[in-house]
Amino acid sequence: MLKNKFLKNCLNHSLFEWINLISNLFILLIIGILPIVLPLQQENLSEYQHQSSKTIVFNNDLSSIQSLHDEQHQIILNNYQQDLMNFILKYDFSYNSTDNERILLIIRTKTLHVLRQLDPFRKISLLQLLLDSGIQYRINISHVDLSSLIFPQESFYNQLQFINVLARNISLKNIYLFQSNFSYSILDDSLFLNSNCSYADFRYASLQRTDWTNTDVTQAIFNNANLYQAKITKEQLAKVQSLQGAILPNGSTVAV
Repeated sequence: MLKNKFLKNCLNHSLFEWINLISNLFILLIIGILPIVLPLQQENLSEYQHQSSKTIVFNNDLSSIQSLHDEQHQIILNNYQQDLMNFILKYDFSYNSTDNERILLIIRTKTLHVLRQLDPFRKISLLQLLLDSGIQYRINISHVDLSSLIFPQESFYNQLQFINVLARNISLKNIYLFQSNFSYSILDDSLFLNSNCSYADFRYASLQRTDWTNTDVTQAIFNNANLYQAKITKEQLAKVQSLQGAILPNGSTVAV
């Protein structure tokens, strides 16, 4: 009976009245929800803006630090270059000069100190400076860490002195290294692709996993070098000057 009465009352209302009722209820619902939803949205927006601001500030700080480090490295290199030029202009570097030993020791000490502070790119610039000035042939830079250097392709580093240095994973692709000396150095995982290493000296060097694809090793010396797992062909090895005591790519050792 009550059910029939309820249905009858519902049917007495027009469609327009029902739409109006539903609209009013919807408005009341929105009014009730907005005070809850809007603060949450504003809070999320504020948090997002805060995080974005922090990210921007962090990136700016990081960029500033990198720029500062880069500037410091360049200042160190510039000062070294100026000091080296002053030494060259002031002192006689002929082999019979009595000042040679003392001055060259000062230059070597300063060179090693600066190399430890520079980034890889500027280390190469310093080595090029030593090579161009002729000082590289007069000082010993052994034991310095020159790992991961990438030398510019098609460069001339003939007679480069890389004796007893740590130089893992360096890139010497398409470079002239005629008569260069890499003896006693650790050069594992390095690349010598398409380079001219003819008459170079690799005695006692560690050359594990090095890549010699299309590299000219004519008359190069590999006595007691470690070429384990190196990418070098039998045809290339047949052109070297000597392999006495060397460990070959397959792990076998050449008789002395």
